[in-house]
Amino acid sequence: NLHSLLVCSSAKHKMELLPSLNLLRALDLEDSSISKLPDCLVTMFNLKYLNLSKTQVKELPKNFHKLVNLETLNTKHSKIEELPLGMWKLKKLRYLITFRRNDGHDSNWNYVLGTRVVPKIWQLKDLQVMDCFNAEDELIKNLGCMTQLTRISLVMVRREHGRDLCDSLNKIKRIRFLSLTSIDEEEPLEIDDLIATASIEKLFLAGKLERVPSWFNTLQNLTYLGLRGSQLQENAILSIQTLPRLVWLSFYNAYMGPRLRFAQGFQNLKILEIVQMKHLTEVV
Repeated sequence: NLHSLLVCSSAKHKMELLPSLNLLRALDLEDSSISKLPDCLVTMFNLKYLNLSKTQVKELPKNFHKLVNLETLNTKHSKIEELPLGMWKLKKLRYLITFRRNDGHDSNWNYVLGTRVVPKIWQLKDLQVMDCFNAEDELIKNLGCMTQLTRISLVMVRREHGRDLCDSLNKIKRIRFLSLTSIDEEEPLEIDDLIATASIEKLFLAGKLERVPSWFNTLQNLTYLGLRGSQLQENAILSIQTLPRLVWLSFYNAYMGPRLRFAQGFQNLKILEIVQMKHLTEVV
């Protein structure tokens, strides 16, 4: 009996096989030409892995929640903008990867799009990867219910989300990757109250920072730090130079001063990116 199906190109004729593949556990349609999923998909109760990455699929079936054994859903770079209402019923879901490129954007800010949040998605308490969703009020307030999350990516974050966002993130003790992008380049990220940072290995912050977060120097396991549009008036180097595991540091319009001074530290730094620092005239 067939348990896995990988479709590499034209998917039309391959989809005709699905009704006879009820025992299928993995379906990989990445980069195929499929634009619509067949209705019989929701009868494949053994399905654990579904990859729709880089397809032309625009929506999932309304009864998608019937795939009760699904553990991984990847819709990355597809046309899917919103998940079905019953997604919260997929209690075994562990990996939810949904980000899309914004090919029609007219600025270099919102180049990644999130998926719209569906009600009760925070009831997926065993979810480990959530990448990436629009920051909406109910999600921000209830994000802390998903304590098993290790990877979180949110876009369209607003200043007023700050306190609830920090409260929720502080309840999640196993975060290894955290990416937060504000709704536009002038919207500050209010993240001063974040304290559960010890586990973070990769951190990407896109949005104005009115000051260097006081917890930066507690990121002892951090290997990657990306700051974009931070517009900091103070030198962030002093707060991160002693981080023992930092390998990759990326500044993209992150500092408004004329001089970036690297003092002692950065023992393991291998990659340094400095992009669009308009006021910077000297690096020492």
